[in-house]
Amino acid sequence: MAFIVWDEVYATGISSIDEQHKHFVSVLNRMLEALSQKKGKEEVSYVIDEMSRYAEYHFHTEEGLMEKAGYPDIAEHRIFHDAFLSKVNDFLYKYNQNDETLSAEVTIFLTFWLNEHLSTIDQKYVPSMKRAGIS
Repeated sequence: MAFIVWDEVYATGISSIDEQHKHFVSVLNRMLEALSQKKGKEEVSYVIDEMSRYAEYHFHTEEGLMEKAGYPDIAEHRIFHDAFLSKVNDFLYKYNQNDETLSAEVTIFLTFWLNEHLSTIDQKYVPSMKRAGIS
């Protein structure tokens, strides 16, 4: 069951980025499903690992396209990416400490990232990429 359905508000119109964002939504849905079944603690390890893998390939793709497009605010955007990676490391530490509230914290963070980063922050680079012919 999908708790969050892909919506065009998250879309950039850049196929590689949108596909990666859809994967992010599926990871969040997996976490939400686990929580609804009271299995959040069991699933959180997978989600943290997947967040780390996602960040590696997605941020590399996104920043590479920003560079190619000459996006002027790439340094500012990288700060958001660095904060995401820092949060993933924090989650991993808390997981290793058996933090009982971690599954809820991860879910809240991913939901916030979806609603703030994908639908707002990422939209800022779209015009630069479109002007550069990236789609």
